[in-house]
Amino acid sequence: MNRLALPTLVLVLIGSSAASFAQALSGLCLISEAQQTNRPPAAQVVLAGSDCDKKSDTCTDENNSTHNSTIAWDRWTGVSPQLLQGQDAALTARMTAEAGELECAGTVHDGALAGRYHFTPSTTFIQGMASLGFDSITPRKQLGFLMLDVTTAWAKQMQGLGVTDLSTNKLMGLRALHVDAAYIHDMAAAGYPELRANKLTQMKAVGVTPDKVREARSLGFQPTEQELIQMSIFKIDRPFVERMRAKGLTDLTLAKLIKIKIFKLEE
Repeated sequence: MNRLALPTLVLVLIGSSAASFAQALSGLCLISEAQQTNRPPAAQVVLAGSDCDKKSDTCTDENNSTHNSTIAWDRWTGVSPQLLQGQDAALTARMTAEAGELECAGTVHDGALAGRYHFTPSTTFIQGMASLGFDSITPRKQLGFLMLDVTTAWAKQMQGLGVTDLSTNKLMGLRALHVDAAYIHDMAAAGYPELRANKLTQMKAVGVTPDKVREARSLGFQPTEQELIQMSIFKIDRPFVERMRAKGLTDLTLAKLIKIKIFKLEE
C-alpha cells in the first residue's frame, strides 16, 4: 500500500464508524393530545421500537424499547390538535432538531395518529457532542436527545456553568427536569452553589426551590442539600412545623421532624 492510500483508508474507516452511529431507527408511533392540567397543550408521543434482527429473529433492549414523552405542539409540523379531529385522515408528523429528524406517518383514529416512525440521526450532532467529551451515543439515546431537545449549545452551557459529573444520561435527566442556568444561579444565590449533576437533578425533581430555602431559614433551620430534598419529599413546611411546635415539642431539628413524618408520629 502506498503512502497516499493510507490517509484515504483512514478516512473511509472514520466515515464507516460515523455511519454506524447514525443508523436509522423505526417502529410504531402514536401521537395524541396530552391530558394535563395547568400546563400548555402538548402532544403525547409514544414510540415502540421494532428494529429487530430479522435474520436471527432476535430483539435487544436497544432496538425494542418504548419511549413515552410529552412534547410541545410547536416542535411538530404536519400534526396538531385540530388535525387529530379528522377521522381516518392520513398525516405525516415531523420533528426536526439538532439531534436528527423524527417522522411519524399514519392514520388518525379516535383523536390519535397511529402509524410507523422513522428516526434519522444527525452525524453532525454526534461529532459536536464528541468534541465536548460525550461519545458512544447510541441511535436510541440520540432519539432521546431529539425528544428532549438536547443540543450541543445547551450541553456546552452546562459545562460552562461548572456542572460536574456530566454524562449523556445525566444530561438527559437535567434537560427532562428543566434544570437551566436560571435555576442554578437562583439556588447559588440562595446559598446552595451545588454543581453536581445528580444532586441538581434530585433537588429539581422533588421541587426544591429558592422559596423553600427561604422558608426553611425563616423557621430557624439551615438545611443541607440532602435535608432540602427530604423536606420537600416529606412536606416539612411551615404549617407542619408550627403544628409540631404548638404541641409543645421543643428542640425540633430537621432530623427529628423527618423522623416524625416517616413514622407518622404526628398522628
